[in-house]
Amino acid sequence: MAGKRDKPTKKGAKVKTKDTKQAASPSDFPRGGANGLTPLEFREIARQAEHEVLFSDGVTGSQTDTKTRPKKLKSADAGFAGTDDRTTDTTLADGERLCQVESLSIKKLTKGALVFGIVSAIYELELRVSLPNGLVGFVPITSVSPELTALVEKAAEAAEDSDSMDVDTDSDSTQDDALDLSLRFFIGQFVKCAVVDTVNGKSGAAGKKGKAARVELTLVPAEINSRIDRDDICEGLIITSSVKSVEDRGYVLNTGIPGAEIAAFLPVNDAQAWIDRWTLNSDELKPGQLVEAAVTGVSEDRRSLRLSIDPMVVSQATAKETHKTMASVQPGQLVSATIMKVWDRGLSLRFMGFYDCCADLNGIGLLDARDKADIGLKYPLGSTIQVRVIYVSLTAAAKVITVSVLPHVLAFNPRPGLTGYETPAAARLASSSKFSNDNVDRDVDDTMADKHMWPIPYGTILDDCMVAGTVGSIGLALQLSTTDSVTAFVLATQLVNEDQPKPTLHKQSGQFHIGTRHRARVIGYDAIDAIVRVSLRPSVVDEQLFTISDARPGAVVSGTVVKFRENGVE
Repeated sequence: MAGKRDKPTKKGAKVKTKDTKQAASPSDFPRGGANGLTPLEFREIARQAEHEVLFSDGVTGSQTDTKTRPKKLKSADAGFAGTDDRTTDTTLADGERLCQVESLSIKKLTKGALVFGIVSAIYELELRVSLPNGLVGFVPITSVSPELTALVEKAAEAAEDSDSMDVDTDSDSTQDDALDLSLRFFIGQFVKCAVVDTVNGKSGAAGKKGKAARVELTLVPAEINSRIDRDDICEGLIITSSVKSVEDRGYVLNTGIPGAEIAAFLPVNDAQAWIDRWTLNSDELKPGQLVEAAVTGVSEDRRSLRLSIDPMVVSQATAKETHKTMASVQPGQLVSATIMKVWDRGLSLRFMGFYDCCADLNGIGLLDARDKADIGLKYPLGSTIQVRVIYVSLTAAAKVITVSVLPHVLAFNPRPGLTGYETPAAARLASSSKFSNDNVDRDVDDTMADKHMWPIPYGTILDDCMVAGTVGSIGLALQLSTTDSVTAFVLATQLVNEDQPKPTLHKQSGQFHIGTRHRARVIGYDAIDAIVRVSLRPSVVDEQLFTISDARPGAVVSGTVVKFRENGVE
């Protein structure tokens, strides 16, 4: 029969009850449409039905081989995980299908998907957010919270009025505070984001740089929490919230959860540790400020919540109840997951006994893994590990949940550890000392505004980097001789100068085989992946004037005339 294929019942799905005989023989004329099932049996059947809907391939058994056989991932679309298994079989011995390991890329980001990120730069009217697998997103000031948007609109109206009348300096100061994102965010802050739009990069004309790809994001709680089912709200759930108002004993928060309005309150005592650690020049949170808060108390009708943003509480928070729907799964949630399959490119896992997820080589911190045997040594099949959800996409075409086991992500800490290269400001991200946003460069045209916060500053030359592994044809994973807190990665396009042919990467042969050592220069940093991007190009590594700080008075330099001006030459 055409239609959805019947799938074998999951082992252990049938629940035994004390009154099995009565449930099997319902009365001849049940009142009220009774079905003879106990509430526990009904709930289990409902969960199995949802599993059929979420994971059914939608074709008959005879069509499975031709229509649903998983396609082999192309290395160009696989992010860092450019290697594939020799088999694409995702079916277990009992017939259950697992999700394939997929690495996030701009082509795979879907509108409405939720993704975990780290604020990497604070500009005047927007934030830059580091996303998994080297992706970067941007959040305009009007997509942070409704409270902040209202303040921005009020400041804009006041600015228009000031054109026609005198405005006192105190009022000007208040307006500036409303528009200052650095007073409400800090570099290194974890945030949940919803994807609004993706714009693919465009190649430029010959000799000119093309337009970079751009991911538009929103942090508005109503957009992030729109799919949370009220029945899934429980202690340990991490909810994105914005400060609605400041009260004597705490803060009223806006969760944006749909349905009847939910009252969420953050007591002063549960906010103080976070304020002491991260808030600058203030002893309280500001209206419109965004926080990731853990639920510590829920009323019986689930209409009143008590929240905490204490860093220790949030980092260890786990949902006390199993979600009844996949839609309630959120990025940032810490869960215990069982390893169902080990691949050459990562892991397939299952959490809450029901929901499938995956972690690529990036997410498990094994970019240098040579095969599934290497991965299996650290993550044995069948073992249970703690993971944190970093991506959730629930479309009609596919349901994808991606997780990470990186230490700093699990610990909800901006940085995994000290490298010894940091500036004092950057070192505070990896320590418990008071954070400071001093000297943050907020020039919106400066794409390296956060370079002073990297674990290894931009432009630093690393004299001894060993090739630890090849990542398909995409690039190389490098091991730094001076630190193991971060991993270094170099794209294949950054191995040789532009006028030379792109080298072929092999594990055991060639100029860049495993074990060879090279000089490199830092050119980027992916905060959520804790990966330092480097270049091995001689033209980059040997450049004497790589940054403005390299210029010295009296130094002799050579240059090329680009343009003549009335007052000089450029």
